[in-house]
Amino acid sequence: MYAKSKICLDLEYSVFESDGLWSLPDEELLELARREIVELGLVRGEEVEDGTVVRMPKAYPMYGMSSTGQIVVLRSWLDRNLVNLQPLGRNGMHKYNSQDHSMMTGLCAARNILGAEHDLWAINTGADYQEEPHGR
Repeated sequence: MYAKSKICLDLEYSVFESDGLWSLPDEELLELARREIVELGLVRGEEVEDGTVVRMPKAYPMYGMSSTGQIVVLRSWLDRNLVNLQPLGRNGMHKYNSQDHSMMTGLCAARNILGAEHDLWAINTGADYQEEPHGR
């Protein structure tokens, strides 16, 4: 069971392993995250109880011939076992999302927590969406 009075926030910083942010000590990263979510008005500083840093080198999703079937299995398991989870972004959904689509899943997830019923998996599913190659 989960506590309705608590939420989990995921702050993702996209960096290269050579960037200074990547090598900051965990406590400094956690303080940065705390400061930023307070500045955004998402929480008050005293409401943050804990934090964890996970560094994921080269975390860009990779797709193979069986990826679609594996994602179906993952989604089905999540739907049955973690009904209050709002997966979003490239790593949370294991699918390609541009930054605008990742932000949209985050906004819709927040609205879901407030009572909406957005299908996060339906964001960025149009077959006609494709980013333009560089130079065009």
